Amino acid sequence: MNRIVPAWSLRARVTATVVAILAVTLFVAGVVVDLGLTAALGRDQRSGLADRAARADALVARQVPPDQLVALLDGQGVRATRLAATGAVLQGAPGPPGPRGPRGGPPREDGPRGPRAPLAVEKPLDDGSVLRLSSDPGEVEAVLSRLRGVMVGVGVVGLVVSALVLLTGVTIALRPLDAMTRVARAIAGGERGRRLRPRTDRTEIGRTAAAFDEMLDALDAAQDRSESSAREARESEATTRRFLSDAAHELRTPLAGMQTLAETLVRDSDDDREVREELAIALVRETSRAASLVTDMLDLARIEGGQELERTEVDLAALAAEQVDRLRLLDPGLDVAVDATGPVPARVDVGRVRRILVNLLDNARRHVPDGGSVRVRVRDGEVVVHNDGEVVAETDRDRIFDRLVRLDSARARDAGGAGLGLSIARALARAHGGDVVYRAAADGSGSDLVVTLRSAVPPTV
Repeated sequence: MNRIVPAWSLRARVTATVVAILAVTLFVAGVVVDLGLTAALGRDQRSGLADRAARADALVARQVPPDQLVALLDGQGVRATRLAATGAVLQGAPGPPGPRGPRGGPPREDGPRGPRAPLAVEKPLDDGSVLRLSSDPGEVEAVLSRLRGVMVGVGVVGLVVSALVLLTGVTIALRPLDAMTRVARAIAGGERGRRLRPRTDRTEIGRTAAAFDEMLDALDAAQDRSESSAREARESEATTRRFLSDAAHELRTPLAGMQTLAETLVRDSDDDREVREELAIALVRETSRAASLVTDMLDLARIEGGQELERTEVDLAALAAEQVDRLRLLDPGLDVAVDATGPVPARVDVGRVRRILVNLLDNARRHVPDGGSVRVRVRDGEVVVHNDGEVVAETDRDRIFDRLVRLDSARARDAGGAGLGLSIARALARAHGGDVVYRAAADGSGSDLVVTLRSAVPPTV
């Protein structure tokens, strides 16, 4: 059966680990100090006792009376006692208990080794008594006891202080993690703009915080891209639906006319020949309108699908003059002219640029008022088609390039076209890396449709 282990916080685990290591270190250091000091004090005791024994030999050699030896040798941790041959104490305080050592021999330890057993040496005297010199291990034991008490007290106080300092230091060091937690919860609550912004990225926490901010930025960017893609998809879907609806509406009129004319021809097949011819001509006209609309829609789809351009070098001024001449043939009463200072070389798809000019000139012809004029200005990489018609409102200046758009809904379809000419012109210009934009004439005299072709050949110097 698994036991439930309490979950400690990171700061508690770090503090407990460091305090445990410090406690083990202090314990080992205390044991080493205790053993070393014990050995040192034992050596000092044996050295002091040996020195006192040598002094006793010197005093005996100088024939100092035995009753004076105790007074001269007792003190400084060494007890001097004169004993009778029977072991009775003749002079001095009795020494520590223990078996008597060899007479005149070196200092020895009575009992186990170490200062816990008394050290004693005996010197025979001329009067038959014995001089006993001994050290009391009680003094060493008292010093060691006091030292151990001090070490334990200092160790406990040090561990407590260290634990408090460590806990405070770890808490301060882990503040960025708490900040990351708060930021994460704030972001989960909807505050997507929150960031940590560390002061430095040279530390582990700083690098983690910087990486956290980078992750949030990447997530925000990904979400923005996803939302943008979804929005574009919705707009594209709405545009497609609107286009299909408009296309169906545009096709319904010629198809309805074709059906009516065909039914009339079938029903009234025995009528006058001239009437049948008029009906047939009208049917052909409606069929042509429907075919032209379908062709324009297919052309626009192919252009936006990214067909390759067949670029050749051509003179834009000559190409514009060619289309101006075509317009004069279609509408001899129209005042139309081209303005070019000289040849304007460009490397473009000639057929598609010609289609751009045809669409723009047809649009200008439909909108120019009676007595108005159409002008085509050609400059380096730019063609401007101007007409004297009414200025388009600012809200509609970009909408006129949408598919199947008529700003004047009351205009006849036969006169107004299907509303795809400007869309096709813009798509062809953008395929060349340029664009078609609307611009009101600077003097307020009409409208300009400006074609830019970024693939134009720069003029030679």
